[in-house]
Amino acid sequence: FSSGADVILLQETNPAWKDLLDADAMALTYPYSHFRHPGVNDRAAGGIAILSRYPLENERIWDFTKHVDGSVFPTLSCQVNVPISLERSGFSPSDASGDSSHSFVTINIANVHLRPPVELDGSAWFETARKTEPIRINEVKELILRATSLKAETIMPTTARPPFHIIAGDFNEGDNAGGLSYLASLGYIDALKQYVPRYKETHTWPFMRNLFTLRKRLDHIIWHKSQLLSTVEDECHVKMQCIGCGVLTGYEVDASDHQPVLARFALIRV
Repeated sequence: FSSGADVILLQETNPAWKDLLDADAMALTYPYSHFRHPGVNDRAAGGIAILSRYPLENERIWDFTKHVDGSVFPTLSCQVNVPISLERSGFSPSDASGDSSHSFVTINIANVHLRPPVELDGSAWFETARKTEPIRINEVKELILRATSLKAETIMPTTARPPFHIIAGDFNEGDNAGGLSYLASLGYIDALKQYVPRYKETHTWPFMRNLFTLRKRLDHIIWHKSQLLSTVEDECHVKMQCIGCGVLTGYEVDASDHQPVLARFALIRV
C-alpha cells in the first residue's frame, strides 16, 4: 500500500490474506479487487489476486494444469479501466468523478505465477531450474494462444497484437530465460531488465540447509511497446510507456522470500 501503486498484483494469497486486507483501513484505497483462492485439490500456494484503485472488468482465471504438463498454478487476467481527463496538451490523471470531460483507457493485465524451479515434491537441485524451464515456456505460450483466440472472437477483430498490455508477477525465472525470451520475441519489454541493475535480486532462498542463500530475479513486469489503447468515450489513441521500475526494499526479513517490484507507466496521446 505504501508504494502508492494504482494496481497491485499478488501471488500465493489465501482467504486469511483477503480477510486481513479487508480489515485493514488501507484497503479502502483499493475498492476494486478479485481473489482466487486455492481449492481443496489445489496447491496451497495457488492463490492469486489483484487490487486496484480503478474499476476491473472481465476477470478471468486461466488454469493450465490440464493443458501444460507440469503446470501447477493459475493465471489471473482482467481489464483495468483507468480514468483520464482529456486536455489539449494531453492527458492528466482523473478521479472519475463523473464529469463529462472524463474518459477511460482500458489496460489488459495478466497476473502470472509460473511453474517454480522445484520438483513437484518440493525438492530442488542445481539442474531443476533448467529442467522446469520448458514448462514455463509452454505456460506463457498457452496463455498468449488462448487469450489471443478469445480476443479474436469477442473483443478485437485482429490478432496481430498480443492480447495483454502488461504481464507481471512471479515468473520463477531470471532475465532472458525461456518464458521471458518468448515474450520478448512478441515485442514485450522486461521493465526490471530495462531499469534495474542485474545485481539486484527480487528473491532470496536458503539452500542446502542454509549453507548459502540463492539470490535470483524471478519477479518481472513486462509491457508491450507497440500497443495503442483506444479511449472509451473519445476517438483518440493512447501509447503506454514504461518510465521506471525498481525493487522495493525493507521486506527481506520476516515478510516474504520475494521482494515487491514497482513499475511506473505514462499514457501518452498519439
